[in-house]
Amino acid sequence: MTQNNPPDIGKKIKHLRAAKGLTLDQLALSSGVSKSMLSQIERNKTNPTVGTLWSLTQALKIDIGELLGNKAEKPEKRQNIMTVKSHEIPEIQSADGKCTLRILGPLDLVSHVEWYEITIEKGGVLSSDPHVKGTREHLTILEGNVVISTPEEKHVLIKGDTARYGADVDHHIKNNGITQAHAILIVHTPQ
Repeated sequence: MTQNNPPDIGKKIKHLRAAKGLTLDQLALSSGVSKSMLSQIERNKTNPTVGTLWSLTQALKIDIGELLGNKAEKPEKRQNIMTVKSHEIPEIQSADGKCTLRILGPLDLVSHVEWYEITIEKGGVLSSDPHVKGTREHLTILEGNVVISTPEEKHVLIKGDTARYGADVDHHIKNNGITQAHAILIVHTPQ
């Protein structure tokens, strides 16, 4: 079975914005996503959170599954156990290709809770702009070593460690080890 490539989210958003005749300013205003962030997303210079993508898709009046190319989120009938095959899980990659985020959480929870499986190649950095005030992240290292940093703090994490931190400031996760790092990240946004 062949694995699908991650969707080119930036290109899709730019195309949808243009098709609706919206400027960067107009989409920024209607989505609540800053113009600079929107520009970076469209140029694939940043990796947006699912919450950011949710805001953009709501402003563009499209389903987030359509943007991510994930058909598995819409079962035809109510199911008690819903499964999503590994190759169907949407992925976001950093512009440099050194960081991959697999979106594990269901899309209907993105305004409150998101969770990701993260892979960071040696020397890779996952940089994030501040999220909504009060947002916290919970990062658990499954393999490798990383440094988590904010403007005021820096901590080294090794396999088995968990860091909990405010994500409403600039924050960075860097693989400072000699091998690939693998982690689970949960993003909790206050309601």
